[in-house]
Amino acid sequence: MARPSEITSTQKLLRVIRKKRDKGPVASDPAETPFKRSSRFKLPSPAFIALQKSSTVGIDIGRDYLRLVRVTDRGRGTRQILDRRRLAVPPDTSVDTPEFAAFLKSALGSVCGSPKHSHLWGLMSSANVEVHHISIPKVANKLIGNMVYWTVKKESPFNEKETILDFEVQGEVVEQGVPKLAVMAYTAPRQEIEDLKNLFSRIGWPLTGITIAPFSVQNLFRTQWIPVFDLTVAGLYIDIDFSRIDIYAGGNLVMTRGIKAGLNSMIDALIEQAGEMKARPDAQPLTPEQGREIIRRLGDAPPPRESDVGFGLRKEAIFKMIEPALERLVRQVERTFEHFNTTRPGNRIDRIFISDAINISPSVVDYIGAQLGTASAILDPLIDEESTTCPDVDDLHHVSERIAFVQALGLALSDNERTPNQMLTYKDKEREVSIKRINRAVFAIFIASVLTCTAIFAYQTYAISKKREAIAGLQAQLAQLGPTVDRNQILALVAKLKQRNELSRVYADRYLGLVLISELAAQTPAHIRFTDMKISLGPATGVDAGKKEAPKAQVEEITLEGLILGEKQIFETSLAAFTMALEASPLFKQVAVQKNSVEPYLKGETLHFILNMKVAEQIHG
Repeated sequence: MARPSEITSTQKLLRVIRKKRDKGPVASDPAETPFKRSSRFKLPSPAFIALQKSSTVGIDIGRDYLRLVRVTDRGRGTRQILDRRRLAVPPDTSVDTPEFAAFLKSALGSVCGSPKHSHLWGLMSSANVEVHHISIPKVANKLIGNMVYWTVKKESPFNEKETILDFEVQGEVVEQGVPKLAVMAYTAPRQEIEDLKNLFSRIGWPLTGITIAPFSVQNLFRTQWIPVFDLTVAGLYIDIDFSRIDIYAGGNLVMTRGIKAGLNSMIDALIEQAGEMKARPDAQPLTPEQGREIIRRLGDAPPPRESDVGFGLRKEAIFKMIEPALERLVRQVERTFEHFNTTRPGNRIDRIFISDAINISPSVVDYIGAQLGTASAILDPLIDEESTTCPDVDDLHHVSERIAFVQALGLALSDNERTPNQMLTYKDKEREVSIKRINRAVFAIFIASVLTCTAIFAYQTYAISKKREAIAGLQAQLAQLGPTVDRNQILALVAKLKQRNELSRVYADRYLGLVLISELAAQTPAHIRFTDMKISLGPATGVDAGKKEAPKAQVEEITLEGLILGEKQIFETSLAAFTMALEASPLFKQVAVQKNSVEPYLKGETLHFILNMKVAEQIHG
């Protein structure tokens, strides 16, 4: 195993970059260069910030401090940190007490102003959250939820009343030549989520989302705040009692594992080594708190005073004392990498980002990277954010204070599209999609109705304009006809018309007989002779009281008697033709043969007939 003195290339390069980052980028091998953000922003004036759209606030509730980061989206994939704060939690105050709720409400009010324009994201412990990476057959979108549910339930049974299930599809994979869907699914305790939601609801600052630390760090990669692009990177978080190794490929969390080795393991190793090295047998052994303070000296902690335990102990000696525990931790990480390479052959881990719970040590970072044969760097996403320093602590010159904002920053970069949200599971999203689909249908019907009404209105407007044009044309024609006629003129014209009608009726009655005889003569062939004609008169028609003329009877019926001369073979035909001719006349109707018989006549025979017909009413006027 390599010693600290042998770790030179990566260590020196990282130190040069950290110390001289203000002088510009250092030309080096990309595999050995830690990531920095690709763009920097200036903090705008408060007046300008007030005009900005709503912000997202990441809230990290720690043992001793509450850390808040407020970020706004400036569009086109760029985001800006508006504020970040580190506020000391009142001593001996647990999260479920009214005192802590009052402290939290005051802190949010001082940083965010109003909950109306703030989207709050909280962090819950990942200790009881189980993350599963599974592959399922390619099915329709509406069937993916059921497929994931039963796959996870078979792999790790859970109670739906006590546990929530959520997932996201991370793309397609090919297993043994069969295309499948790669799915990241997780289960989380429902009660913890409800407790955190209720804490913020009680103080009037409702949460938008809740997530866990691996997903919070995932936001840094998905938003390209740390530009890893399509590389595969690992994140190692060293906590007090445990450590967690997370692996991200293409911005997706593809593996996470807890390791039962943390800072306490290093403290125990330090205490054990110090016990073997103590000068006097009666000397008091180191306490865990003293061991923790000594390990802090590996980072950017202030130099110890002469009265401090372990004064004069050099960093190299401290590192030497914790190296066995650190080596065991590295072996656990190495086995995790080997398992990852087995499940994803050919997918090499390019870099590892390291952070811890007390004070990150560059020597520890370099040691881990050298032992794993992988480029290593401190997970420091705020390294370029010098314009937005924290007013509560000098985090510009203290890396340990700056990287303590990692989780809060990751939360502030959260969004329901890219961040798994324990408050918005896949079932909630399906309900939202259904509601949106219904809303779109209603909106489409509304738009169709509006368009139909608009078309009808346009047509009616067009029709009205055409009618107005027609009216204008008629009015112009009326104007050309001369002056308008008044009522008296119309009455005079009506009187004249009635007089003309009466005169026409008089003439019609006077010459009716002549007209009838003339019509009969016109319709009668030469071989038909009339022997008798009778005209029957109907009842007399009434006259106006003012007239002195007596009523006249009207002709209603005519009886004709005659002979058909000629050949006997044409008698019937001639009679039928004569009858049809009279029926076709506009003066006669209902022509009927009362009698027809063949009788001797002179030297031959003749057809004797009697016809009866009625006179049409219209000829009486």
